[in-house]
Amino acid sequence: MKFLLRTLLLMSCCTLAATSANDDLPVLGDPTAALMSADQEYRLGRSWLRGLRGQTSIMSDPLVQEYVESLVYRLASYSDLKEPNLEIVVINSRQINAFAVPGGVIGLNAGLFLNARDEDEVGGVVAHEIAHVSQRHFARRYLDSKKMNTAVLAAMLASLAVAIAGDGEAGMAGIAATQAGAIQAQLAYSRQNEREADRVGMQTLAAAGMDPDAMPRFFERMHNNQRFAGDPPEFLLTHPVTESRIADSRSRARSLPSPRMNSSLHFLLVQARLQAAFIQGDNHAIDHFQRYSNERNALALQAARYGLALSYLRADRFDQARKIMQALAEEHPDQLWFRLGLVEVALDEGDYARAISQAERVLDLSPDNYPASILMSKALLRSEQPAKALPVLKPLLNQRPNNPYIWDLAADAYGNSGDKVRALHARAESQFLRGRDQQAMQQMQYALRDAENDFALYSKLTGRLQTMKALSEEEF
Repeated sequence: MKFLLRTLLLMSCCTLAATSANDDLPVLGDPTAALMSADQEYRLGRSWLRGLRGQTSIMSDPLVQEYVESLVYRLASYSDLKEPNLEIVVINSRQINAFAVPGGVIGLNAGLFLNARDEDEVGGVVAHEIAHVSQRHFARRYLDSKKMNTAVLAAMLASLAVAIAGDGEAGMAGIAATQAGAIQAQLAYSRQNEREADRVGMQTLAAAGMDPDAMPRFFERMHNNQRFAGDPPEFLLTHPVTESRIADSRSRARSLPSPRMNSSLHFLLVQARLQAAFIQGDNHAIDHFQRYSNERNALALQAARYGLALSYLRADRFDQARKIMQALAEEHPDQLWFRLGLVEVALDEGDYARAISQAERVLDLSPDNYPASILMSKALLRSEQPAKALPVLKPLLNQRPNNPYIWDLAADAYGNSGDKVRALHARAESQFLRGRDQQAMQQMQYALRDAENDFALYSKLTGRLQTMKALSEEEF
Protein backbone atom coordinates (compact mmCIF):
# COMPACT_ATOMS: atom_id res chain seq x y z
CA MET A 1 0.00 0.00 0.00
CA LYS A 2 1.42 3.31 -1.04
CA PHE A 3 2.51 5.83 1.61
CA LEU A 4 0.34 8.62 0.25
CA LEU A 5 -2.71 6.36 0.14
CA ARG A 6 -2.14 5.35 3.76
CA THR A 7 -1.79 8.91 4.98
CA LEU A 8 -4.71 10.18 2.92
CA LEU A 9 -6.92 7.56 4.47
CA LEU A 10 -5.74 8.26 7.98
CA MET A 11 -6.46 11.91 7.36
CA SER A 12 -10.01 11.03 6.41
CA CYS A 13 -10.72 9.75 9.92
CA CYS A 14 -12.73 12.92 10.49
CA THR A 15 -9.67 15.13 10.78
CA LEU A 16 -9.95 17.15 7.63
CA ALA A 17 -12.79 17.45 5.11
CA ALA A 18 -14.79 20.03 3.21
CA THR A 19 -18.37 21.13 2.84
CA SER A 20 -20.30 24.27 2.12
CA ALA A 21 -19.88 27.02 4.70
CA ASN A 22 -23.66 27.39 4.71
CA ASP A 23 -25.22 24.12 5.87
CA ASP A 24 -28.59 25.06 4.39
CA LEU A 25 -27.48 25.58 0.79
CA PRO A 26 -28.36 22.74 -1.60
CA VAL A 27 -25.56 20.87 -3.35
CA LEU A 28 -26.10 21.24 -7.11
CA GLY A 29 -24.31 18.21 -8.53
CA ASP A 30 -21.51 16.29 -6.91
CA PRO A 31 -18.07 17.14 -8.33
CA THR A 32 -16.55 14.28 -6.34
CA ALA A 33 -18.38 11.69 -8.42
CA ALA A 34 -16.09 12.28 -11.41
CA LEU A 35 -12.99 12.09 -9.20
CA MET A 36 -13.80 9.06 -7.06
CA SER A 37 -16.72 6.69 -7.49
CA ALA A 38 -18.52 5.04 -4.59
CA ASP A 39 -16.93 1.74 -5.65
CA GLN A 40 -13.45 3.30 -5.54
CA GLU A 41 -14.18 4.66 -2.07
CA TYR A 42 -15.29 1.19 -0.99
CA ARG A 43 -12.09 -0.47 -2.25
CA LEU A 44 -9.99 2.34 -0.83
CA GLY A 45 -11.50 1.93 2.62
CA ARG A 46 -11.16 -1.85 2.67
CA SER A 47 -7.54 -1.58 1.52
CA TRP A 48 -6.79 0.84 4.35
CA LEU A 49 -8.56 -1.39 6.87
CA ARG A 50 -6.33 -4.31 5.95
CA GLY A 51 -3.33 -2.15 6.76
CA LEU A 52 -4.87 -0.94 10.02
CA ARG A 53 -5.46 -4.51 11.20
CA GLY A 54 -1.77 -5.21 10.71
CA GLN A 55 -0.70 -2.23 12.83
CA THR A 56 -3.35 -1.94 15.55
CA SER A 57 -4.88 -4.29 18.10
CA ILE A 58 -8.48 -4.98 17.04
CA MET A 59 -10.86 -6.50 19.59
CA SER A 60 -12.12 -9.99 18.70
CA ASP A 61 -14.66 -10.20 21.57
CA PRO A 62 -17.81 -11.48 19.80
CA LEU A 63 -20.26 -10.01 22.33
CA VAL A 64 -18.77 -6.52 22.08
CA GLN A 65 -18.60 -6.80 18.30
CA GLU A 66 -22.22 -7.89 17.98
CA TYR A 67 -23.45 -5.05 20.21
CA VAL A 68 -21.44 -2.40 18.36
CA GLU A 69 -22.60 -3.67 14.98
CA SER A 70 -26.22 -3.59 16.16
CA LEU A 71 -25.88 0.00 17.39
CA VAL A 72 -24.12 1.22 14.24
CA TYR A 73 -26.57 -0.43 11.85
CA ARG A 74 -29.53 0.80 13.89
CA LEU A 75 -28.33 4.38 13.42
CA ALA A 76 -27.28 3.81 9.81
CA SER A 77 -30.81 2.73 8.96
CA TYR A 78 -32.00 6.23 9.90
CA SER A 79 -29.15 8.03 8.15
CA ASP A 80 -28.58 9.30 4.60
CA LEU A 81 -26.72 6.11 3.69
CA LYS A 82 -28.80 4.54 0.94
CA GLU A 83 -27.32 1.03 1.08
CA PRO A 84 -25.21 0.74 4.22
CA ASN A 85 -22.43 -1.76 3.60
CA LEU A 86 -20.29 -1.09 6.61
CA GLU A 87 -17.19 -2.63 8.10
CA ILE A 88 -17.13 -2.03 11.85
CA VAL A 89 -14.12 -2.51 14.10
CA VAL A 90 -13.51 -1.94 17.81
CA ILE A 91 -9.97 -0.83 18.63
CA ASN A 92 -8.45 -2.43 21.70
CA SER A 93 -7.53 0.85 23.36
CA ARG A 94 -8.68 2.69 26.48
CA GLN A 95 -8.24 6.02 24.66
CA ILE A 96 -11.39 7.87 23.57
CA ASN A 97 -11.51 7.90 19.79
CA ALA A 98 -13.62 7.07 16.75
CA PHE A 99 -13.11 7.37 13.02
CA ALA A 100 -14.83 7.01 9.67
CA VAL A 101 -13.01 5.98 6.50
CA PRO A 102 -14.35 6.16 2.93
CA GLY A 103 -16.41 3.26 1.76
CA GLY A 104 -18.12 2.70 5.10
CA VAL A 105 -15.33 1.69 7.50
CA ILE A 106 -16.23 2.83 11.02
CA GLY A 107 -14.02 2.31 14.04
CA LEU A 108 -14.65 2.91 17.73
CA ASN A 109 -12.11 2.66 20.53
CA ALA A 110 -13.07 0.62 23.57
CA GLY A 111 -12.32 3.76 25.59
CA LEU A 112 -15.40 5.41 24.11
CA PHE A 113 -17.63 2.93 25.97
CA LEU A 114 -15.56 3.19 29.13
CA ASN A 115 -16.05 6.97 29.31
CA ALA A 116 -19.59 7.47 28.00
CA ARG A 117 -22.37 7.84 30.57
CA ASP A 118 -25.10 6.26 28.47
CA GLU A 119 -25.80 4.64 25.12
CA ASP A 120 -27.03 7.88 23.59
CA GLU A 121 -23.61 9.48 24.08
CA VAL A 122 -21.95 6.65 22.18
CA GLY A 123 -24.77 6.90 19.64
CA GLY A 124 -23.94 10.58 19.17
CA VAL A 125 -20.36 9.76 18.25
CA VAL A 126 -21.49 6.93 15.95
CA ALA A 127 -24.04 9.16 14.20
CA HIS A 128 -21.35 11.79 13.74
CA GLU A 129 -19.06 9.23 12.07
CA ILE A 130 -21.87 7.88 9.88
CA ALA A 131 -22.49 11.46 8.72
CA HIS A 132 -18.88 11.71 7.53
CA VAL A 133 -19.47 8.60 5.42
CA SER A 134 -22.90 9.57 4.09
CA GLN A 135 -21.75 13.07 3.14
CA ARG A 136 -18.67 11.62 1.36
CA HIS A 137 -16.38 14.01 3.18
CA PHE A 138 -13.25 12.16 2.18
CA ALA A 139 -13.94 12.51 -1.55
CA ARG A 140 -14.69 16.22 -1.04
CA ARG A 141 -11.48 16.70 0.90
CA TYR A 142 -9.49 14.74 -1.67
CA LEU A 143 -10.90 16.93 -4.44
CA ASP A 144 -9.73 20.05 -2.61
CA SER A 145 -6.31 18.56 -1.86
CA LYS A 146 -5.60 18.48 -5.59
CA LYS A 147 -5.21 22.25 -5.35
CA MET A 148 -2.41 21.98 -2.81
CA ASN A 149 1.30 21.67 -3.29
CA THR A 150 2.09 17.94 -3.21
CA ALA A 151 5.07 18.32 -0.87
CA VAL A 152 3.04 20.34 1.64
CA LEU A 153 0.18 17.84 1.46
CA ALA A 154 2.47 14.85 1.97
CA ALA A 155 4.18 16.46 4.98
CA MET A 156 0.86 17.40 6.57
CA LEU A 157 -0.68 14.01 5.96
CA ALA A 158 2.33 12.21 7.41
CA SER A 159 1.95 14.24 10.60
CA LEU A 160 -1.78 13.63 10.78
CA ALA A 161 -1.20 9.92 10.30
CA VAL A 162 1.07 9.93 13.35
CA ALA A 163 -1.46 11.91 15.36
CA ILE A 164 -4.35 9.58 14.59
CA ALA A 165 -2.18 6.53 15.25
CA GLY A 166 -1.86 7.74 18.83
CA ASP A 167 1.26 9.91 19.00
CA GLY A 168 -0.67 13.13 19.12
CA GLU A 169 2.08 15.49 20.27
CA ALA A 170 4.52 14.31 17.61
CA GLY A 171 1.82 14.62 14.98
CA MET A 172 0.87 18.16 15.97
CA ALA A 173 4.55 19.17 16.06
CA GLY A 174 4.90 17.84 12.53
CA ILE A 175 1.96 19.92 11.41
CA ALA A 176 3.51 23.05 12.91
CA ALA A 177 6.63 22.41 10.85
CA THR A 178 4.75 22.55 7.53
CA GLN A 179 3.68 25.68 5.68
CA ALA A 180 1.39 27.59 8.01
CA GLY A 181 -0.91 29.10 5.41
CA ALA A 182 -1.85 25.81 3.80
CA ILE A 183 -2.38 24.15 7.17
CA GLN A 184 -4.62 26.95 8.42
CA ALA A 185 -6.80 26.66 5.33
CA GLN A 186 -7.22 22.94 5.86
CA LEU A 187 -8.06 23.31 9.56
CA ALA A 188 -10.73 25.85 8.67
CA TYR A 189 -12.26 23.31 6.33
CA SER A 190 -12.12 20.78 9.12
CA ARG A 191 -14.28 22.95 11.38
CA GLN A 192 -16.90 23.33 8.66
CA ASN A 193 -16.85 19.59 8.08
CA GLU A 194 -17.27 18.78 11.75
CA ARG A 195 -20.26 21.11 12.03
CA GLU A 196 -21.97 19.39 9.13
CA ALA A 197 -21.33 15.98 10.69
CA ASP A 198 -22.81 17.31 13.96
CA ARG A 199 -25.93 18.59 12.20
CA VAL A 200 -26.56 15.49 10.11
CA GLY A 201 -25.65 13.18 12.98
CA MET A 202 -28.09 14.81 15.40
CA GLN A 203 -30.86 14.43 12.84
CA THR A 204 -30.00 10.73 12.63
CA LEU A 205 -30.04 10.42 16.44
CA ALA A 206 -33.45 12.03 16.70
CA ALA A 207 -34.88 9.87 13.89
CA ALA A 208 -33.59 6.75 15.69
CA GLY A 209 -35.36 7.78 18.90
CA MET A 210 -32.17 8.76 20.72
CA ASP A 211 -31.32 12.02 22.46
CA PRO A 212 -29.75 14.55 20.02
CA ASP A 213 -28.40 16.52 22.98
CA ALA A 214 -26.18 13.55 23.85
CA MET A 215 -23.72 14.57 21.14
CA PRO A 216 -22.92 18.10 22.41
CA ARG A 217 -23.14 16.83 26.00
CA PHE A 218 -20.38 14.28 25.41
CA PHE A 219 -18.24 16.72 23.43
CA GLU A 220 -18.63 19.39 26.08
CA ARG A 221 -17.57 17.05 28.87
CA MET A 222 -14.41 16.06 27.01
CA HIS A 223 -13.69 19.70 26.18
CA ASN A 224 -14.06 20.71 29.83
CA ASN A 225 -12.00 17.78 31.08
CA GLN A 226 -9.20 18.77 28.73
CA ARG A 227 -8.78 22.04 30.64
CA PHE A 228 -7.74 20.16 33.76
CA ALA A 229 -5.84 17.29 32.15
CA GLY A 230 -2.49 17.75 30.49
CA ASP A 231 -3.00 15.61 27.40
CA PRO A 232 -6.23 15.81 25.42
CA PRO A 233 -7.85 12.52 24.40
CA GLU A 234 -7.16 11.23 20.90
CA PHE A 235 -10.72 12.12 19.93
CA LEU A 236 -10.10 15.84 20.42
CA LEU A 237 -6.91 15.68 18.36
CA THR A 238 -8.79 14.21 15.41
CA HIS A 239 -12.14 15.96 16.02
CA PRO A 240 -11.42 19.59 16.94
CA VAL A 241 -14.04 20.79 19.45
CA THR A 242 -14.54 24.47 20.25
CA GLU A 243 -16.94 26.27 22.54
CA SER A 244 -18.70 27.83 19.55
CA ARG A 245 -19.18 24.42 17.95
CA ILE A 246 -20.63 23.04 21.19
CA ALA A 247 -22.98 26.02 21.49
CA ASP A 248 -24.05 25.61 17.88
CA SER A 249 -24.78 21.91 18.31
CA ARG A 250 -26.68 22.53 21.56
CA SER A 251 -28.85 25.07 19.74
CA ARG A 252 -29.57 22.55 16.98
CA ALA A 253 -30.40 19.84 19.53
CA ARG A 254 -33.07 22.07 21.11
CA SER A 255 -34.91 22.19 17.80
CA LEU A 256 -35.08 18.39 17.58
CA PRO A 257 -37.39 16.05 19.52
CA SER A 258 -35.94 14.68 22.76
CA PRO A 259 -37.19 11.23 23.73
CA ARG A 260 -37.81 9.97 27.22
CA MET A 261 -34.50 8.82 28.69
CA ASN A 262 -34.26 5.03 28.86
CA SER A 263 -31.28 3.03 30.07
CA SER A 264 -29.95 0.35 27.75
CA LEU A 265 -29.07 -2.88 29.53
CA HIS A 266 -26.86 -4.02 26.67
CA PHE A 267 -24.85 -0.80 26.82
CA LEU A 268 -24.37 -1.25 30.57
CA LEU A 269 -23.31 -4.89 30.03
CA VAL A 270 -20.81 -3.91 27.34
CA GLN A 271 -19.43 -1.18 29.57
CA ALA A 272 -19.09 -3.62 32.49
CA ARG A 273 -17.48 -6.20 30.20
CA LEU A 274 -14.87 -3.72 29.02
CA GLN A 275 -14.25 -2.40 32.53
CA ALA A 276 -13.64 -5.97 33.73
CA ALA A 277 -11.07 -6.36 30.97
CA PHE A 278 -9.33 -2.96 31.18
CA ILE A 279 -9.10 -2.22 34.92
CA GLN A 280 -5.51 -2.92 35.91
CA GLY A 281 -5.16 -5.73 38.42
CA ASP A 282 -7.59 -8.57 39.13
CA ASN A 283 -8.31 -7.42 42.67
CA HIS A 284 -8.89 -3.83 41.56
CA ALA A 285 -11.47 -5.02 39.06
CA ILE A 286 -13.23 -7.10 41.72
CA ASP A 287 -13.18 -4.19 44.20
CA HIS A 288 -14.58 -1.84 41.55
CA PHE A 289 -17.69 -3.93 40.96
CA GLN A 290 -18.18 -4.85 44.60
CA ARG A 291 -18.62 -1.14 45.32
CA TYR A 292 -21.76 -1.23 43.17
CA SER A 293 -23.24 -4.36 44.77
CA ASN A 294 -25.98 -2.28 46.43
CA GLU A 295 -26.91 -0.35 43.29
CA ARG A 296 -30.60 0.58 43.46
CA ASN A 297 -31.16 0.84 39.71
CA ALA A 298 -32.14 -2.67 38.60
CA LEU A 299 -30.33 -2.55 35.25
CA ALA A 300 -27.19 -1.03 36.75
CA LEU A 301 -27.21 -3.75 39.42
CA GLN A 302 -27.39 -6.47 36.76
CA ALA A 303 -24.44 -4.92 34.96
CA ALA A 304 -22.43 -4.62 38.18
CA ARG A 305 -23.02 -8.26 39.06
CA TYR A 306 -22.13 -9.28 35.51
CA GLY A 307 -18.89 -7.26 35.70
CA LEU A 308 -18.09 -8.81 39.07
CA ALA A 309 -18.57 -12.33 37.65
CA LEU A 310 -16.26 -11.51 34.73
CA SER A 311 -13.69 -10.06 37.13
CA TYR A 312 -13.74 -13.27 39.19
CA LEU A 313 -13.36 -15.20 35.94
CA ARG A 314 -10.37 -13.05 34.99
CA ALA A 315 -8.82 -13.94 38.37
CA ASP A 316 -9.49 -17.68 37.77
CA ARG A 317 -11.94 -17.76 40.68
CA PHE A 318 -14.28 -19.99 38.72
CA ASP A 319 -16.68 -21.03 41.49
CA GLN A 320 -17.51 -17.44 42.40
CA ALA A 321 -17.83 -16.43 38.75
CA ARG A 322 -20.15 -19.37 37.99
CA LYS A 323 -22.31 -18.75 41.06
CA ILE A 324 -23.02 -15.13 40.12
CA MET A 325 -23.52 -15.86 36.42
CA GLN A 326 -25.85 -18.78 37.19
CA ALA A 327 -27.96 -16.60 39.49
CA LEU A 328 -28.19 -13.92 36.80
CA ALA A 329 -29.19 -16.49 34.16
CA GLU A 330 -31.92 -17.91 36.40
CA GLU A 331 -33.27 -14.50 37.40
CA HIS A 332 -33.25 -13.22 33.82
CA PRO A 333 -33.82 -16.26 31.56
CA ASP A 334 -34.42 -14.12 28.47
CA GLN A 335 -31.05 -12.39 28.71
CA LEU A 336 -28.69 -14.48 26.57
CA TRP A 337 -25.57 -12.65 27.73
CA PHE A 338 -25.79 -14.36 31.13
CA ARG A 339 -26.16 -17.77 29.48
CA LEU A 340 -23.17 -16.94 27.31
CA GLY A 341 -21.33 -15.96 30.48
CA LEU A 342 -21.81 -19.51 31.74
CA VAL A 343 -20.27 -20.78 28.49
CA GLU A 344 -17.26 -18.53 29.07
CA VAL A 345 -16.81 -19.76 32.65
CA ALA A 346 -16.90 -23.41 31.56
CA LEU A 347 -14.56 -22.70 28.66
CA ASP A 348 -11.97 -20.93 30.81
CA GLU A 349 -11.93 -23.61 33.50
CA GLY A 350 -11.52 -26.35 30.88
CA ASP A 351 -14.96 -27.95 31.26
CA TYR A 352 -15.51 -28.18 27.51
CA ALA A 353 -18.45 -30.59 27.67
CA ARG A 354 -20.37 -28.11 29.82
CA ALA A 355 -19.33 -25.21 27.57
CA ILE A 356 -20.63 -27.06 24.50
CA SER A 357 -23.88 -27.95 26.27
CA GLN A 358 -24.46 -24.36 27.41
CA ALA A 359 -23.64 -22.99 23.94
CA GLU A 360 -26.08 -25.46 22.35
CA ARG A 361 -28.84 -24.16 24.64
CA VAL A 362 -28.22 -20.61 23.45
CA LEU A 363 -28.14 -21.69 19.80
CA ASP A 364 -31.44 -23.53 20.29
CA LEU A 365 -32.96 -20.25 21.47
CA SER A 366 -31.12 -18.07 18.95
CA PRO A 367 -29.92 -20.00 15.87
CA ASP A 368 -26.80 -18.55 14.20
CA ASN A 369 -26.13 -16.39 17.27
CA TYR A 370 -22.66 -14.99 16.56
CA PRO A 371 -21.13 -15.00 20.09
CA ALA A 372 -22.57 -18.46 20.84
CA SER A 373 -21.20 -19.81 17.55
CA ILE A 374 -17.73 -18.45 18.28
CA LEU A 375 -17.73 -19.86 21.82
CA MET A 376 -19.07 -23.19 20.59
CA SER A 377 -16.34 -23.47 17.94
CA LYS A 378 -13.65 -22.62 20.50
CA ALA A 379 -14.97 -25.28 22.88
CA LEU A 380 -15.04 -27.88 20.10
CA LEU A 381 -11.50 -27.02 19.01
CA ARG A 382 -10.15 -27.14 22.57
CA SER A 383 -11.86 -30.48 23.14
CA GLU A 384 -10.16 -31.84 20.00
CA GLN A 385 -13.33 -32.04 17.92
CA PRO A 386 -12.28 -29.92 14.90
CA ALA A 387 -14.56 -31.75 12.44
CA LYS A 388 -17.58 -30.69 14.53
CA ALA A 389 -16.32 -27.10 14.66
CA LEU A 390 -16.35 -26.73 10.87
CA PRO A 391 -20.17 -26.80 10.43
CA VAL A 392 -20.35 -24.03 13.03
CA LEU A 393 -17.64 -21.91 11.41
CA LYS A 394 -18.60 -22.21 7.74
CA PRO A 395 -21.83 -20.17 8.06
CA LEU A 396 -19.86 -17.51 9.95
CA LEU A 397 -17.34 -17.29 7.10
CA ASN A 398 -20.20 -16.77 4.65
CA GLN A 399 -21.74 -14.06 6.83
CA ARG A 400 -18.46 -12.37 7.85
CA PRO A 401 -15.85 -13.09 5.16
CA ASN A 402 -13.78 -10.06 6.19
CA ASN A 403 -13.29 -11.17 9.81
CA PRO A 404 -9.73 -12.49 10.21
CA TYR A 405 -10.48 -13.98 13.64
CA ILE A 406 -13.00 -16.41 12.14
CA TRP A 407 -10.48 -17.38 9.47
CA ASP A 408 -7.97 -18.12 12.28
CA LEU A 409 -10.43 -20.50 13.91
CA ALA A 410 -11.22 -22.08 10.54
CA ALA A 411 -7.51 -22.60 9.86
CA ASP A 412 -7.20 -24.49 13.15
CA ALA A 413 -10.31 -26.55 12.41
CA TYR A 414 -9.20 -27.47 8.89
CA GLY A 415 -5.62 -28.15 9.95
CA ASN A 416 -6.58 -30.39 12.85
CA SER A 417 -9.07 -32.20 10.61
CA GLY A 418 -6.30 -33.09 8.17
CA ASP A 419 -7.44 -30.73 5.39
CA LYS A 420 -4.10 -29.08 4.70
CA VAL A 421 -5.16 -27.20 1.54
CA ARG A 422 -8.13 -25.44 3.15
CA ALA A 423 -6.08 -24.73 6.28
CA LEU A 424 -3.48 -22.96 4.12
CA HIS A 425 -6.22 -21.05 2.33
CA ALA A 426 -7.76 -19.95 5.65
CA ARG A 427 -4.37 -18.77 6.93
CA ALA A 428 -3.87 -16.85 3.68
CA GLU A 429 -7.22 -15.08 4.10
CA SER A 430 -6.36 -14.18 7.69
CA GLN A 431 -2.98 -12.78 6.67
CA PHE A 432 -4.42 -10.83 3.76
CA LEU A 433 -7.10 -9.24 5.94
CA ARG A 434 -4.31 -8.05 8.24
CA GLY A 435 -2.39 -6.39 5.42
CA ARG A 436 0.32 -9.04 5.19
CA ASP A 437 -0.07 -9.42 1.46
CA GLN A 438 3.16 -11.24 0.63
CA GLN A 439 2.72 -13.81 3.39
CA ALA A 440 -0.88 -14.36 2.31
CA MET A 441 0.01 -14.97 -1.31
CA GLN A 442 2.80 -17.32 -0.29
CA GLN A 443 0.30 -19.37 1.73
CA MET A 444 -1.98 -19.43 -1.33
CA GLN A 445 0.89 -20.72 -3.46
CA TYR A 446 1.44 -23.54 -0.96
CA ALA A 447 -2.29 -24.32 -1.06
CA LEU A 448 -2.27 -24.41 -4.87
CA ARG A 449 0.68 -26.76 -4.89
CA ASP A 450 -1.22 -29.23 -2.71
CA ALA A 451 -4.53 -28.81 -4.57
CA GLU A 452 -3.27 -29.75 -8.04
CA ASN A 453 -5.30 -32.98 -8.09
CA ASP A 454 -8.58 -31.23 -7.21
CA PHE A 455 -9.54 -29.25 -10.30
CA ALA A 456 -12.52 -27.40 -8.77
CA LEU A 457 -10.63 -26.35 -5.65
CA TYR A 458 -7.52 -25.49 -7.65
CA SER A 459 -9.55 -23.22 -9.94
CA LYS A 460 -11.24 -21.52 -6.99
CA LEU A 461 -7.93 -20.85 -5.24
CA THR A 462 -6.33 -19.62 -8.46
CA GLY A 463 -9.10 -17.08 -8.90
CA ARG A 464 -8.79 -15.94 -5.32
CA LEU A 465 -5.01 -15.53 -5.63
CA GLN A 466 -5.48 -13.37 -8.72
CA THR A 467 -7.97 -11.20 -6.81
CA MET A 468 -5.52 -10.83 -3.92
CA LYS A 469 -2.75 -9.75 -6.31
CA ALA A 470 -5.01 -7.22 -8.02
CA LEU A 471 -6.15 -5.73 -4.69
CA SER A 472 -2.60 -5.61 -3.37
CA GLU A 473 -1.29 -3.77 -6.44
CA GLU A 474 -4.23 -1.42 -6.80
CA GLU A 475 -3.41 2.28 -6.68
CA PHE A 476 -5.85 5.16 -6.28
